[in-house]
Amino acid sequence: MKPFPRRAFAVLQTLVGNRYVALLLLLVAGTALLEQYGGLPAVLPAWRLELPLVLYLYFYLNRVTRRWRWQALVTALPIAYLYLGVDAYHLMFGRLPRIAELAQVPELFNVVPWWAQALLLLPLLPLLLALDLRRWRAACLGLLPFAALLLPMEFAPARFVAAFERTQQPLVSYSEIHSARGNGRFGMLLYNEARRRMFQQRLAAYADDAATRAHAAAVGELLRGLQHRRNVHLLVLESFLDPRLFRAAGLDGDPTHPAFAALTRGSGDLSRSPVFGGGTAQAEFEVLCGVPALRELSGVEFDVFTGAPTPCLPWLLAQGGYRSVASNAYIPDFFNSIPAYAGTGFAETYYPREYAKGRPTYLSIGDVSNEGYMFDGELLQQNLAFVRRHLAEQPGQPLFNYVMSIYGHLPHEIDSARRPPVVTQQGTFRDDQFERSANQYHYRTEALAAYLEGLFAADPDGLVILVSDHVPPLNYGPIAYREMQYLPGHDDPIHLNRVFFFEQGRAVPRGTVRHFDLPALVLDFVSAGGYCRQQGCTIGAIAPNEADREALRAPYMAIMARAMAAPAEPPERVARSRAARELLQETGDEPGWLEP
Repeated sequence: MKPFPRRAFAVLQTLVGNRYVALLLLLVAGTALLEQYGGLPAVLPAWRLELPLVLYLYFYLNRVTRRWRWQALVTALPIAYLYLGVDAYHLMFGRLPRIAELAQVPELFNVVPWWAQALLLLPLLPLLLALDLRRWRAACLGLLPFAALLLPMEFAPARFVAAFERTQQPLVSYSEIHSARGNGRFGMLLYNEARRRMFQQRLAAYADDAATRAHAAAVGELLRGLQHRRNVHLLVLESFLDPRLFRAAGLDGDPTHPAFAALTRGSGDLSRSPVFGGGTAQAEFEVLCGVPALRELSGVEFDVFTGAPTPCLPWLLAQGGYRSVASNAYIPDFFNSIPAYAGTGFAETYYPREYAKGRPTYLSIGDVSNEGYMFDGELLQQNLAFVRRHLAEQPGQPLFNYVMSIYGHLPHEIDSARRPPVVTQQGTFRDDQFERSANQYHYRTEALAAYLEGLFAADPDGLVILVSDHVPPLNYGPIAYREMQYLPGHDDPIHLNRVFFFEQGRAVPRGTVRHFDLPALVLDFVSAGGYCRQQGCTIGAIAPNEADREALRAPYMAIMARAMAAPAEPPERVARSRAARELLQETGDEPGWLEP
């Protein structure tokens, strides 16, 4: 008999040489290492569902591929890549991805370079080449365990959610990240998708929500009864990052343009965005519809808008006689914006003619050869001319002028010939995207100052709001914000963004608000305080806790029930996303109470 140490070593050698043990060790060690650098929690505690699911997936891939010397590696690569992708998403955006966000892949491919697209697809190529088509029976039989897991999620989501909550580790209501510690990455993906489908099935109950109906009727009556209705200009600025909010950025000067600093009196407020690093449409949803973007029905709420009339801010203002106009500096079908804008109540939507062939528009992108995206100055000066025409041609009709910019999107390319650097980063922590963003800020604030001065002269009585959709991910995601001390002392600082309010040509401090507070602030301004006296506004800086989320879920569901209804126009006249069509098939064509 062999001595015990030798036998133990032989057993250990056999285990390590086993591909399943090796994969398990790789995932445990890799996720533990990523956790030390800000990644999601290590996978080891998630032994109830996650680890058996991963090992079976690995077994299945080994069953349907050819046996050759690289088989173990080729079949392990997609699994490792999925794990790495989920952690990379978390590192960049500070949240867990959702299965429904796969609908955003086409938009992602629109904004990333070709080498990044190739990198996203690379791990699939060896697996596809290694498939053994002769094993089709094993491939079909091997899908049965997956079907046993996924079919209840699809067709009985409430039971799936209940079973998950009963059998898995306790969920942490205030943090998906903490929930992932005990339930794993894939486990939380499945759970969140089941919750989405569960709420989707409950949507019909909100299609004729009495509270939403009463609110819309009251607001319409209030606005129609006003003797004087002032114009509103709401600008959502892509990744409008204020470098002054970093305590340890190490810049050798203040990039704010002096003209903008004079108009804002060197200050500004903060607004809490639902997203960090990306997901502009989520910020737009909150800014326009006045409810938090809970992601209960889709990874991106705008993706399931059909064009059906929805009682969001543009629709409410239109009921009060406003001309509601949206001007977007990017591609029309990005984030399903055509049906989304139509649904929120915009009667007119304008995109640059270079991106929207055949659509009426007043916008043109100008020279983007060295920057990729339309410069704010081009967008704002064209919009200012549009506003002046409206004021001259329709002086009696109030205007809701909504503008969505795109300049400032990663990778923050800047044409140094036209816009030479004004600041450099000198600190110990360097981020080249931050330095480019800081220099963009100088020229963006210069363009904003010129726009504001022209707008105040043309429309001295109006309201102007400038708000960043979200802060950009930069090179290192939340790590960069932590290292450069962004808004130290604030709770959840990476979701806080600059917002500026101007009433009748003067900067007005509002304190810290949330993106979904902005519709209430707009309605209160145009009604001279009547809206908040009527509705009892609750405007504040605190992110919704679980109790708040439950209270806000009902108005959110009511908004989404209307947004996802069948549009009043024939389907061929409304550009709807695939996600919207799929959800319509499941929720049905519910009768509504809103007229187009």
